[in-house]
Amino acid sequence: MAYKHGTYQSETASDLIMPVTLDYGHFIVGMAPIHKLKKENRKTNEVVRVGTYKEGIQYFGDTYDLDFSISQAIKIFFELYAVAPLYIVNILDVEKHKTDNKKTMMAIELKSGKTVINNHKIITDTLVVKDNATSLPISDDITIWTAEGLEIYATPSSGNKIDIEFNEIDLSKVNKNEAIGGYDTNTMRRTGLELVDEVYSKFSELPAFIDIPDFSHESEVAAVMETKAGNINTGMFEAIALINAPNNKRYDEIPSWKDEKNIISKDQIVLYGNIKLADNVYFPSLHYAALSLKTDSEFDGIPSQTPSNYSYKMDALAYKNADGVFEEIRLDKEQQANFLNKNGAITAINFKDWRCWGSETAKNPLATDPKDKFTYTRRMFKYVGNELVITYFNSVDQKFSLKLAETVTKSVNIRLKGLVSANHFLSAEAVLSEEDNTLENVINGDITWTINLGVIPAMKSMTFKKKYDVKALETFAQALKQ
Repeated sequence: MAYKHGTYQSETASDLIMPVTLDYGHFIVGMAPIHKLKKENRKTNEVVRVGTYKEGIQYFGDTYDLDFSISQAIKIFFELYAVAPLYIVNILDVEKHKTDNKKTMMAIELKSGKTVINNHKIITDTLVVKDNATSLPISDDITIWTAEGLEIYATPSSGNKIDIEFNEIDLSKVNKNEAIGGYDTNTMRRTGLELVDEVYSKFSELPAFIDIPDFSHESEVAAVMETKAGNINTGMFEAIALINAPNNKRYDEIPSWKDEKNIISKDQIVLYGNIKLADNVYFPSLHYAALSLKTDSEFDGIPSQTPSNYSYKMDALAYKNADGVFEEIRLDKEQQANFLNKNGAITAINFKDWRCWGSETAKNPLATDPKDKFTYTRRMFKYVGNELVITYFNSVDQKFSLKLAETVTKSVNIRLKGLVSANHFLSAEAVLSEEDNTLENVINGDITWTINLGVIPAMKSMTFKKKYDVKALETFAQALKQ
């Protein structure tokens, strides 16, 4: 011990571990119009955190063409609901997903030296503008993307007409296997959905939902999404998989479709009906995710409140009819929308305004365990689990003394009591598990706490029971005799 003479001060660790409060966003694997960006700015199979509309446009192009699912996401999250962040993985590759042969357009008339091509899929790298009179390339042409399409400014040597040739983006060449992605052991790089494992390490945040809107209706994709939702970073973290029901199914076909495709998991949410706004058609999973995060923000960022019966930004619900055309539908609440809810699908209804409707997981109607039945229960279990994993990671490999056991238990319970007092749980308590902490497990250092969570149920229905008041009539009759 060093020699001391005088007064001193020092600090020691508190007998309390403060919780790490979580920040959540939405993880999406989709397609973006990166052909509109400079080559050096294009990002494919790389997870990017987007916190503002400006960042979305900077990294993934404009939102003029909503055939691109990532353009839909940026518009929905930042323009319609004003929520963030998005964790975006673009799987569109300009070099791979394009038309094989160049298209040509001849004798396009210029007005004031300009024309607009109503096509948002032109790959400007491949665009060649020619003088219609001479067929020679015009080297000083200028192109600008607008809401209408591609504006071309050119000066032909004679006349006012040009010819153009170009390749287009072909979205049909993007396939579900690219969306699922994987891990390349040679390059040690992830692609597609596997990039969800990089969200926490890069941004110290977690996805509340995982979403592959273009392909989630396919059984293989839905199955992989469900597995990944419960196994992010090899089981450290969990999320919810959002599954878009096929847009060409009637509402009454959804239960049999779910059964046939085995989309019956507690970690899946099925969304029925495409959402329309101002003639634009959107994937329902994107609206549901944005509305959910907006609802969370009203409750301290904690997912204890279902978004059901909260307003969607929409003016119609639609499905693709037998002719392949989006047809607007209006589901009856009792006979159609509630039928979907009962069978594990969430939709939208119009009651004074358009609302999200339903809180049941895809496991319904077979959910017998209360923790598997409702979406808010699943999200609260995952929220608490993710928070505990992060908060107490530094305690791993510490000597498991009675003091550490007491500190962890006390710290967890302080946090849980805070959630109870803030009306996020009816009750919540952490206890060292007697059945799991056998002598063998303790010797091996495998310690288990049981976290008892009393989730607050949503008032799914309200009944106002009317009864004839006979006593009032008897009183009235007695008054007549006086």
